[in-house]
Amino acid sequence: MKRFILVLGVSVAVLGSGLAAASVLSRQGQDNESDDGGIHGGPISRFHTVSACDLTEVSTLPGNWTHGDYVSAVAAAGDPAQIPLAAHSECGKPMVAVGHGHGPPDFVLQKIKAHQRGSAEPETLGS
Repeated sequence: MKRFILVLGVSVAVLGSGLAAASVLSRQGQDNESDDGGIHGGPISRFHTVSACDLTEVSTLPGNWTHGDYVSAVAAAGDPAQIPLAAHSECGKPMVAVGHGHGPPDFVLQKIKAHQRGSAEPETLGS
């Protein structure tokens, strides 16, 4: 009788975990919709300076175009030498990332420095 109860308990546990996993997997992709107003690239302010982003005609790019849109448009133009230039440009990147090269924004660097010093608050730029 003890074996029967043990086998029954293990079976219920396995079945339950399988159903839970199936439920989670079936919902993937459904919860990924965000309220971005239907604008490609979302509400994030992006670098779209026409004079700096001149490797392709940016006026043909959709809405709030992204860095990937810009690089893809340059690649579609057919000049392989232009692709690395587009990839390393700031065109289409979020404004918080512009001007920082490949590193984090200033406010993140300040928090890192404050954390390394053991301080709770980052120091201001003027101090």
